[in-house]
Amino acid sequence: MMRVYGCKISYYTGKLETYLRYRSISYENLPTVGNEHKLRTGIGVVQMPVVELDDGRWLTDTTPILAWLESEQSAPSIYPENPMLKFAANLIEDYADEWLWRPAMHYRWSYRADRNYAAQALYDDLIANNRSMPRLIAIQILKSRQFNGFVRGDGVTTKTREHVEQTYLTALDLLQAIFERRRFVLGDTPTNADFALMGPMLRHFGQDPTPAEIMRNRAPAVYEWVARMWNVKPDAKRLKPITTIDQVLANLLVEISKTHLSQLRQNAQAYSKNLTRYDQTIQDCLYVQVPTSRYRVWCLEELQHAWAALDDNTQAKLRQYLSPLEASVLWDGNSIMPSYYDTEKTAPFNRAINVFGRGVPPHH
Repeated sequence: MMRVYGCKISYYTGKLETYLRYRSISYENLPTVGNEHKLRTGIGVVQMPVVELDDGRWLTDTTPILAWLESEQSAPSIYPENPMLKFAANLIEDYADEWLWRPAMHYRWSYRADRNYAAQALYDDLIANNRSMPRLIAIQILKSRQFNGFVRGDGVTTKTREHVEQTYLTALDLLQAIFERRRFVLGDTPTNADFALMGPMLRHFGQDPTPAEIMRNRAPAVYEWVARMWNVKPDAKRLKPITTIDQVLANLLVEISKTHLSQLRQNAQAYSKNLTRYDQTIQDCLYVQVPTSRYRVWCLEELQHAWAALDDNTQAKLRQYLSPLEASVLWDGNSIMPSYYDTEKTAPFNRAINVFGRGVPPHH
C-alpha cells in the first residue's frame, strides 16, 4: 500500500492514479496540506504527487515514477519496444506534462464556473480538515493565488489567450483523429504517452466545466478515451502496437515540435543567460516574460540523451515526422548550459525541484 500525497483534481496525480489503477497497485490518497514538513524532509519539495513507500522511501515526478514502477513489473511494458515509437511516446509524454499545462491552468482559473469548481474542490480535499481557515476566505485566496501565479504569471494575457486556447483545441483535433482509428495513441494497448495525456485530459480538460463541454462536443473520441483509460487493465489479447508512425501520429509530432520543443529551446537559452524570465515566441505568438524553468532544461536533456541513444537509421526516420527547425534542439543543443539536476541519476528517489522556482510563478 503506497501513500500518494496529492489531490483529486491534480494534473499529475491523475496521471499517476491512472497508471496505478492499470497495474492494480494499491494506494492511499493523502493531502499535501498538513504534511508539508514530512514531504520536504522526505523528498525536498511540496508538489503533487509525492509518493511514500512502505519501506520509508520517497518518490516524486511522475515520469521517473512510472519508469521505476514499470521496471518492477514482470508484465509487458507500457514503453514501446520499437525504438522510434518509444522515442515518440517519450516526446508525447513530455508534451503532455510540460506544454498542455498552460492551457489546462488557464481554463481552470480564467473562467468563473471553472475556478469556482476548482477552488471549492481544493478546499474540500486539502484545507477543510487540515487548516483552521474560514471557507470563503480560503477559497478567495486559492482563486487569487492560482490565477495570478499559474495564469498571469505564466504569460497568459489578452494577447496570448487565443493561442493558449487554440493549443487545447489543436490537441483535441489531433487526438480525435488518432482515436477514430485506434483505441490508444500507439495501438490497441496504452503506452506512457496515454498515461501522460491523462494528466491534462482527465483532471483538467475532462473535469473542469468549460473544457469538458468543449471536449464532449468537439472531440467525443477523446472523451471516450478518457473513460477508457480510467478503466483499462492489461490485456494480452490486445498487445498490438502500430509498427510505424502514420499520418495522424506524425501530425501530432509536428505540433509538438512547433510548440513544446520550441518552448524547451527558448527556456534553455534563457536559463543559459541566467534569466529568471524571458520572452518566447511560439507559432508567431509572443509570450512576454514567462518564468524560466531549470526543471524543463533537465526535461530537454533527457530527450536529447534519448535521441543520442538512437541509431542513425532511426534518427533519420524520425526526422521525417518532426518539424526540423524546432526539433533540431534534440540533436544540436551544445550551447545550452546544463541543468545539473539529478546528476546521480537517482530519480524518482532524488531530492526534487519544482518546475517553477518555489512552486508558483510570481505575477511579474
